[in-house]
Amino acid sequence: MIEAPNLQISQKARIRRRPPVLSTEVEGVVVMMDMENGLYFGLDEIGTDIWQRLEAPMTVGELVAGLSQSYAADNNIIERDVLALLLNMAKHGLVDID
Repeated sequence: MIEAPNLQISQKARIRRRPPVLSTEVEGVVVMMDMENGLYFGLDEIGTDIWQRLEAPMTVGELVAGLSQSYAADNNIIERDVLALLLNMAKHGLVDID
């Protein structure tokens, strides 16, 4: 179970991109626009990697496991940072977490 203030997300929670969000890669990073709200967002290199992995819906556990194989960092740190990014994305309507 991953915990954040007032929220718990299990490793089995599914994440998916929200359809009204358009994205494109510019110089190695993703720039997104929420068409419903007219908001722009930019991701750094690792955020871009996460966004690309979410092209198909997956669980939090699958995402963290894939990132752990790609990056030389403590699994707990990866999990914490991924959760923070996902919660921020969900807050801004870029992804759904079930």
